[in-house]
Amino acid sequence: MKTYDRISSFFWFLVSVVVFTESVRLGLGTFRNPGRGFLTFGASGLLGILSIALFLQASFRKEEKLEGSPLSHILWQRILSVLAALGLYSVLMPTLGYLISTFLLMTFLFWSLEKRWTGWILLSSFLSTILTYLVFSKWLNCQFPDGLFGF
Repeated sequence: MKTYDRISSFFWFLVSVVVFTESVRLGLGTFRNPGRGFLTFGASGLLGILSIALFLQASFRKEEKLEGSPLSHILWQRILSVLAALGLYSVLMPTLGYLISTFLLMTFLFWSLEKRWTGWILLSSFLSTILTYLVFSKWLNCQFPDGLFGF
């Protein structure tokens, strides 16, 4: 696993260097008037720092013995269920609207990824749905589909 972490961190470091240089080429602008490359400049810098941290962490830890393929330890059922839920979410959102479809998605994600008390899952889903709605709809003035019930 140590070798895979080193290889992946090196790959992401190279990606960050390429994006970093292209961001500078596009123009950074200033804090008050950011240029086209401003956001990607910061994101690539963060990616570079995190990839260096992963490389150093992998270099200084002991080698772990993995049996079988490195992909055999991945929980494929969870990944596929999340992908299916996101696909269903994108299909249902125009029909059900943002609030209902997001609440259903968050309920499924909290339930499938974290087996907790049902009340906690419903409360977390409700709060995350309302919070994202307030941020994107009210604060940032994004438009969401209304859905069947007009909300």
